[in-house]
Amino acid sequence: MTVTVGPAGPQDVPEISRLLRDYLTATETEKAAHGLAVPGPLPSRYQHEIDRPEELLAGTLLARDGRTTLGLVVLEVQHDQAEIRRLWVDPAARGTGAGRALVRAALERAGGRRVSLTVWDWRSAPIALYRSLGFVGQDSWDERERLLCMAFQPDQSTR
Repeated sequence: MTVTVGPAGPQDVPEISRLLRDYLTATETEKAAHGLAVPGPLPSRYQHEIDRPEELLAGTLLARDGRTTLGLVVLEVQHDQAEIRRLWVDPAARGTGAGRALVRAALERAGGRRVSLTVWDWRSAPIALYRSLGFVGQDSWDERERLLCMAFQPDQSTR
């Protein structure tokens, strides 16, 4: 499998919506399983991302194998720092290197800025990925229970 990562375009809006829906639905299901959310429909605060993914186009990168979209990363860049807001690889594409390629592309796009992210503490595979690329734990800037805060400092090298 050859994984390539590139910026999303207007033609990708339906695919971005699908990936965000899958990501947010999986996250809410996991949160409910860990007692952090009530099972049920997706909270309205997340529905906007699914309904209006074009608002995220500027910061969205997609991983593909040919014409098949494998996953996405949404990077928000502000002044001297950046934040990975969403990272999702389709479950059928996990283990292909798509997640690693997406994070590396996000770090490159951040252009030497510090990159932060949050991740639920039960997501061991993404945590291991982030650590392998040089992200380190940080004091929490988010009060939600079981949410880890991590950052990549630009003077570290990506592996």
